[in-house]
Parts: sequence; C-alpha cells; structure tokens
Amino acid sequence: MKISTSFLFDRATERMSTIQNKLATTQAQMAESKQILSPSDAPDQAAAIQRLKGEVQRQDSHTRTLEVAMRRYTAEETALSSSNDILIRMKELGLQAANDTLGPDDRKIISVEMKALRSQLLSLGNTRDDSGNYLFSGTRVNTPAFAEDSPGHVQYQGDQTQTRIPAGVERTVQFTRAGTDVFTRVVRANGESVGFFDALDQMITATENSQTSKIQQGIADLTQMHNNLTLAQAQNGSDQTVVQSQLDVLSETALRLKSTLSEIEDLDYAEAVTRMNKEMMALEAAMGSFSKISGLTLFDYIRS
Repeated sequence: MKISTSFLFDRATERMSTIQNKLATTQAQMAESKQILSPSDAPDQAAAIQRLKGEVQRQDSHTRTLEVAMRRYTAEETALSSSNDILIRMKELGLQAANDTLGPDDRKIISVEMKALRSQLLSLGNTRDDSGNYLFSGTRVNTPAFAEDSPGHVQYQGDQTQTRIPAGVERTVQFTRAGTDVFTRVVRANGESVGFFDALDQMITATENSQTSKIQQGIADLTQMHNNLTLAQAQNGSDQTVVQSQLDVLSETALRLKSTLSEIEDLDYAEAVTRMNKEMMALEAAMGSFSKISGLTLFDYIRS
C-alpha cells in the first residue's frame, strides 16, 4: 500500500476533527445540562423524554385545577362557618324574644340586631373566591347569588347546575354549588315551603310586632336552617379531604416522573467533566503529533 504525505495529513486532520467534534458535543451537553441535545442523538431516549414530559404536564395541569378547587373550598368553609354562627346568634335572640317577660319595646330592640344579622347572611351568600367568582351562584359565577328586589324580598339569581371535577380514579367532587343547596328552603310542619331569607324576614317581622307564636315558628325554622348549613359544611369538608388526598397522590406521582425524567435527560456532570478532560488531552496529543508530522518529509517520517 502506498502512503503519501497527503494521506498522512488527511488522517491527522480527520482525527483532530473527530476529537474536536466530541469535545464540542460534551461542552454543549454541559452548557445545556442535558445528555441528549437533539432527538437524532438517541431516538429511543428522546421519545421516552417526550412521553414523560407530556405526563408531567398533565399531572401539573390536574394539580393546578385541584389547587383552585381547594382555595374555593376554603372560601366556602369560611362563609358557611360564619353563616352558621349567625344562625346560632339569631336563634339565641329568638329564644330571648319568645320570653313572655319581654315587652314590645324590648322585642323591637332585638329585631334591630336580627336585621343586621340578616344583612350579614345576605352578604355571606354573595361571597366571592380569590378569582372574584361568586361561590354560591352555581355556574353563573359572575352574577351575585342573591339580590333584593324593590319590596325587599331576596331572590336567587344563580342556577342549579353543578359542576364536578375529577379527583382520583373514577371519583369526582363538586366544584360549584347552588345557593339554594346551601341557604335552603325550610319545610314547616304544615307542609309549607318557605325560602331561606323569607323565613328570616318573617321571624324579624314577628319579633318587631311582638307575635310570640310566629317567633316560635321562626325558632323552628332557624333550627332547620342550621341543620342544613351543617350538612353543607360536612360536604365541603368531605370534598376538601378527597381533593387533598388526590393532591398528595399527584405530588408523589409527579416526583417519581420527574426523577425518571432526570435519569434519562439530565447530564452526569462528574462523568462529563472526566470525559471532557480526556478529550482535551487527546486533542492536544493529536495536535502535537500533527505538528511533528507536518515538519517532516515523507522519507524522514518513514526512516524515523
């Protein structure tokens, strides 16, 4: 086989180019902190990385949805708890007003506080979440749940639609609530159904007018209202427990997925630094050899 000076130069140049490319790749990997710079480097690994990233994104999206739900549930819990406290106070005032030792003037004084408490309940019925959406309007989140008409009667302005969100395998939780499912109508012993705020107004009027029998009816109504609100609180607490449990599961799953993704995608810096040093030494050696070869004639090279 004939060996020419041109062949020796080509071989030396090719070797230096190969080492330089490897070194450039290693440096690029270190700059990006990634093992794979393009899908063509390792198609199978690149496909696995994309699948894992897609799954992580889905997990993150589900987590964000549940976190929004948790914040909403927290706001609901506060509103329901405050409403129940007000009903308890209303009942205390009703029992006080029902006492026959009180005169009409005393009952009128009690009715003043009752009116203030009723206004607080109406305000709580129109509580908003941290996004400015009304909690108890069903899906009409931009419309106040309750509003007073010109005669002073409270009307429900939301809808009865319930929205549910997934919270685990084959399990959903309620996301939106209708105000009428929380501030429910009362059903009296005679079968009469009366709206939540209408019942309150009737009791306040009875107290103001010193009508003992109607005050007693109001006390019974308040007991039913309190029980219904307590049930709503229990449902809220149950939903929070389910959502928090699912958030914990999602957190663990996301951590596992990200760990697997890191093993496939992230660069081992210790190995990369060692490899880079070897490649730099190999490049220096190749350049040194080329420098010596380029200074010799082919005859001198063969003779040496």
